[in-house]
Formats: sequence, C-alpha cells, structure tokens
Amino acid sequence: MSRVSDYAYINARLRARIGIMRSSDIIENMIKAPTLVEAVAKLDGTRHQHIADVYRSTGDLEAAELSLIEEQVASYREIVPFLPPESSFFMTVLLEKLEMENLKTAIRLWYSASIMHHSISDRAKYVCRTLIVHPIDYDRIMNASAFGEVETAVAGTPYKDILSAFTFESLSKSGLFPLEIALDHMWFSHLMEAIRKLPAADRHLAENIYNVDIDLKNILILVRYGYYYHLEGSMLSEVIIPAGYIGTEAARRGVLRSDDPITSLKDIVHRRYPAITEEIDNIRRTADDFTTMEENARQIMLIENYLAAWRLKAYQRLLLGKPFSIGVVLSYFFLERQEDSMIQAVLSAKSYSWSEGKIREALGL
Repeated sequence: MSRVSDYAYINARLRARIGIMRSSDIIENMIKAPTLVEAVAKLDGTRHQHIADVYRSTGDLEAAELSLIEEQVASYREIVPFLPPESSFFMTVLLEKLEMENLKTAIRLWYSASIMHHSISDRAKYVCRTLIVHPIDYDRIMNASAFGEVETAVAGTPYKDILSAFTFESLSKSGLFPLEIALDHMWFSHLMEAIRKLPAADRHLAENIYNVDIDLKNILILVRYGYYYHLEGSMLSEVIIPAGYIGTEAARRGVLRSDDPITSLKDIVHRRYPAITEEIDNIRRTADDFTTMEENARQIMLIENYLAAWRLKAYQRLLLGKPFSIGVVLSYFFLERQEDSMIQAVLSAKSYSWSEGKIREALGL
C-alpha cells in the first residue's frame, strides 16, 4: 500500500476532530464558571459528556476523572485499526504508557495496604479495570497478601520481568521509587524499539518528537530529583533516561560518574535548551526551609510550563508537515491528552474553589 492509502482516510477524520478541538472554548468556559457544578455543565454536548454524566450520577469527581482514562483507551482502539502494521504497533506502545501508569497506581495501593498498613478501600475503586493493552488483574494486585501474587497478576506481560527483580523485603526497605523508575525505563526502551521499526519518513518524525520529549523528561528529573529532592549522584545516574540528546550526551561524556553530575548535566541542558537555564539557576539545591521549597516549586512550575509550550508547538508543526504520515495521528493524540489533562486540572481546582487567576497561572495560560 502507498503512504497515501495508509493515512488518507484516518488523517482526514483526525484533522476534522483537531479542528473542532482547536476551535472549542471548553477550557475557557470551564475556567470562567463560578462553581464546580457549573464547570461540569460546560462538558455537556462535547466528547466529554460521559464525565458530566458520571459526576451528576455519583457526585464523585474522581470517578468522573477515571472516565477520562476510559475515553483515552477507547480513542486509541478506534484509530489503531486504520493504521499500517508498523504504525499500529507504535501506537500500541504509546497506549502501553497509559497502562503502565495505571499499573503503578495499583502497586502503590498494594504497597500502602501491605507495607504501610493503610486502608485502601476508598481508593481502589479509582483504578481503571478496562483492558488497555495487556491482561492485568488489578484487583489481585491491590489485594495481594504477598508480593508473589502481584507478580502473578502481571504474568504474560512485559511487566513481569521488572517486578521479578524486586521482593517484599527490598520494597519495604527502599520504597517504590526504584521499581517505578525500572518500569519507566522499560517503557522508554519499548518506545525507541517501536520507533526504529517505523518506515523511514515516519521514523524521522517520531525520533524528532520523542528524542526531545525524552530530553524534557530528563530536565524534569534533573530539577526535581537533583535539586528539589537532593538525590545523590549515584542514584541520579539510575534515574536519567539513557536516550535523547541529554541522556546520550551524558553517557558519552561520562558525567553521571563525575564528582558533580548535576552541574555537568545542567551544562548539557544549557547548550541544548538555553531558554530555561535561568529558571534552573534559580532553584536552590541545599536549603530546606518552607519559603525556599515554595519558591523552588514555583520555578519548577515555570519550567514545566515552558516544556508544555514547547510540546504544543512541536505537535502543531507536525500538522503543517507531510500530510500522509504519522504526524497527524501523533498531533491528534497529543492535543486530546492535553485537553483531557486541562479538564482534569480545572475540575480539581474548582473543587478547591481556586480563583480564575490561580487556575490560569497553574495551567500556564
């Protein structure tokens, strides 16, 4: 099949949907709504009608937010069958990211119940049970009396080998951080493998997007764990994703084995992304008083807003590129996820009675 026949039908459909999303005032209307109930009402008649319906029937905002995950899964499943095999596999790996985050939530609840001895009865209902990519018994995970049962619940999935490297004793001692980092690295490895299998033109587009996306993830790792949480250099080397410009350059220079990996990483970031150097410099690495922590959190939010704006521009450029490529598909899912995240953020802010100005600041608007 030609690239035109591969993408003509689905791209035409997705461009129409993108046009609707870009012309929609849904986020603006929700921000201006005086109350949570009125903000929810702004979802009526949109593709998010189900969220409004769930909230009205249950009065449970988190149950309504859970329906966003179900919407995203349904959206992927609708579109993937129209793609050529290599692109379909790639999109399934992207969907796997959503599954992995859901799995993390279930494991955190197991950890809370089994190791911290906290009740999770009010939290378990917010884990998505919908089949995403792999069959996972989430209830068995959350109710497991031994860690071996958690492993059994993911048998036959790529997550089994990761979980098998941990034990109840090791997790009791170190917490879930090493396990979650291992899952993240596994997914990024799957992502790069899927990109390599794409046809040349699609591979070039995906590499341009996701290599930089990995860079942005590594920048947040640097500022959050290196500065904000004072992670030691030896542990930081385990967290940094070994891909993208920053991860590849850090490995080439051997900076993660240096005496001051944080300073060396900041130099790499400065060379590639000078626009956020000032915000990184403003983050204080040693003081732990409340005022300093609050200011550091503000600087991190500014960095996150910059990275979010970069992503938006990058995906918008894809729409202006080759019409018969995976670019339109990637742009659609990015814009869809962005809208979903903003809806979730606005609803949460409204539940806490945040002012319109505070909501706009948090969203970077």
